[in-house]
Formats: sequence, C-alpha cells, structure tokens
Amino acid sequence: MPNDIEYVIYEISISDNRQIEQMGSKRKFWFTEQGNNLSWLFKYNRDNTGEDWSERIAAEIAELLNIPHAEVQLATCEGKRGIISKNFTDNSKNALVHGNELLGLLIPEYPLRQKYKLSKHSINNIMGALSKEYIIVPSGLSPEIDKPKELFLGFLMLDALIGNTDRHHENWGILLFPEKTELAPTFDHASSLGRELTDDRRKQLLSNPSHFNQYCNRARSAIYLTDAAPTPLLTIDVFNEFAKGCSSRNLWLDKLSKISDNSLKDCVEKVPSIIIGSDSKNFIEKLLIANKQRLLIPT
Repeated sequence: MPNDIEYVIYEISISDNRQIEQMGSKRKFWFTEQGNNLSWLFKYNRDNTGEDWSERIAAEIAELLNIPHAEVQLATCEGKRGIISKNFTDNSKNALVHGNELLGLLIPEYPLRQKYKLSKHSINNIMGALSKEYIIVPSGLSPEIDKPKELFLGFLMLDALIGNTDRHHENWGILLFPEKTELAPTFDHASSLGRELTDDRRKQLLSNPSHFNQYCNRARSAIYLTDAAPTPLLTIDVFNEFAKGCSSRNLWLDKLSKISDNSLKDCVEKVPSIIIGSDSKNFIEKLLIANKQRLLIPT
C-alpha cells in the first residue's frame, strides 16, 4: 500500500543570495545553504528521464543496507526537476580522488579521460587499487567489512539490485582526510531502475513477463572481467566475480535477504505522485524484487 510519508521536494532558487558555482556547460551547480554553510550540488534532470527519483530511491535502499552513500534529496530549481546531493568532502576540506586517478597510479598509460568501453577498468585492477594498505573503510560498519574491497562489494550488490549501469571509473573513489584515507561513499546512481524508459514502455514490459525478465537481466556495468574482455560484465556478474576475492559475500546477501519486499516497495512508494505514477512505481518495484531474487539464488 502507498506510504503516507512522501519524500520532500526542496525548492532551490538561483536568484537568492546563495553562492552559486556553475560547472562549465554541465547542467549542475554547487550552492551553499544560508545559515549553516553546508554545500550541496544541484543536478538537473535530463529530458525524458527519471534521474531524480532513481537517485533518491537508490539512496534510500543504500541506507537500508547500511552502505555509506551520498545524501540525496528531490529538488526543483526555477521549476526544473532535479536532485540535491550533499557535499561529502566536508565542503572540500577533504579531497575526493576518483577511481581513474587511483588506477592511473597503478597502471602505466591508463586512459584517465575515457569513461566507457574501457577494459582496463577491470575487476583485478579495481581490486588492486583498493588493496593499498593506507585506504580504510568508514566507521560504523559490520566488523567483517574491514577492508575497502569488502565495502566496494556492497556497492556492487547495490548496483545489481537497482540495475545501475554507470559504475565507471569516476563514479567511485577515495577521500583524503588530513589524518586518514577512506573509501568514499557510493554516489551517482541516476542510471538505474529503468529511469530512461517511458511510462508506456514500462507498461509494455510488464505486460510481457519474458520481455520484462530480459530487461532486468541485461543491465551491464562499466566494469570488465579482465583487461582483454571485449564487453563489460552484467551487473550481477560483476558482483559475483568480485566476490571471489572477498570474504563478505554472504554477509551482504544476508543483509539483502533481511530486507522485505515491502520495504523495497516502500522506498518507491514514497516518491511523490506528481513525479511518477502508480503504474511506473509498480514496474520499479517488480524490477527491484526480481533483481533481489536473482542475487539470492545460490551460485
């Protein structure tokens, strides 16, 4: 049943007395909250996508799984839909180093600017970058999640659950604090949950179980099995392959198994109806449950 408590939609204004930093031609900007000096990034939706609700739902699910994640809220700016994401570098007091920069230190001539169709963005290379002794995990996690690769496996399980196809090498990284270096929280999950589909297409897929399952099963990550692999892995295969080098696979799957289908549905139902209708919510809920079931099938 629909949840009576909906996600808040925050109204952001460019014309007020906030500090605005436009980032080139990209449809996003930083602003600072009045009164508390907190910095947030406003990101506009691209046309005909659900990038706002997919980000918000993904953050809510990450919270259920106790996965450190960027704080995301629904927002509008001058009547345009989008999201706001809180600056997790403590207003740039700590430095965010993206995955491509880490891999560039590890691999000679690593193509730093090439985000996609990049086979060097592979499981072994990511594992190697995260295995540096100076990188730790944030506090507050299960004792078994004691290494960056173990936490990153949780990120990959989240990707498989929501069908995130955008885990490229600038969508993960580490945070450099004055006294420590941590794996950064997971962020940027807009390319998930069928956010690119029209409402009519979602209805069509639901009307044909075979086509719906094909859609759920074909989500590909931006991560490759090896440097020589011709195509990136499916999101569920990335999780299973990366798990071979980790000890926390069962722990993450146990966390997932303890989240009820109704809890996943609730994450979707809280999206205001002015943003997405009940039929499309039904599609998202079924996608989440189907992906959860696939993850929990013994391998």
